[in-house]
Amino acid sequence: MGRHRMGAATWLKITIALAAVLGVLWLALGTGSGWFWAAVVGAALVEWQTTRALAAEWGSEARYAWWWTR
Repeated sequence: MGRHRMGAATWLKITIALAAVLGVLWLALGTGSGWFWAAVVGAALVEWQTTRALAAEWGSEARYAWWWTR
């Protein structure tokens, strides 16, 4: 069960941090910068992986926590 131990609070912290970084980059670079769009793609990939890890954790916990496994 144990390789994905993240939790919703950690996922939320990561999402907020990514949004803050992108907000600062948007203000500093603007949307015309290729670096800004590279950061957006990078943030999207990090968010996708984080969401997948959380879903895997919850799915794993659900499989082993149902009544038929007790």
